[in-house]
Amino acid sequence: MNNNSIFIPKKIIGEIILHSLENDPNESCGVLQGSGGIVSKFHSLKNIHENPQNRYTIDPVELLNAENNSDNDGEEIIGIFHSHTHTQAYLSETDVKSALTSGYLSQFYIIVSLVEKTRPVLRAYRIGEEGDINEVIVDFDGPKYISR
Repeated sequence: MNNNSIFIPKKIIGEIILHSLENDPNESCGVLQGSGGIVSKFHSLKNIHENPQNRYTIDPVELLNAENNSDNDGEEIIGIFHSHTHTQAYLSETDVKSALTSGYLSQFYIIVSLVEKTRPVLRAYRIGEEGDINEVIVDFDGPKYISR
């Protein structure tokens, strides 16, 4: 895999969307474990932000546990996930600022939009050191809906 795509098995995409819907109207969050741009596991994490309907803050203890589990499996955290309950699946200015201050710039950023609850949208991005946003292809197993 390259920096322009991430492979997320459909089973894990389903877990991410389910986690988003179960926490709606609050934003959900989590991390994706894997290596080389291939996701092997999703860790759903608690959003501890004081205003969880509009923002997210990953519980640091749960994040540390996910990082330790990933290390024990010989993998790493390759993606940071959160949902947008009332906006499109695009990084907000706040999302970009948070990424820049956190130092998590080698990870993919995965967003699920729940604007249409019956048709969630999942998209992935990379954030550059200057805050530039680049959308990446989300690849998955099984038949593709759009040919490249």
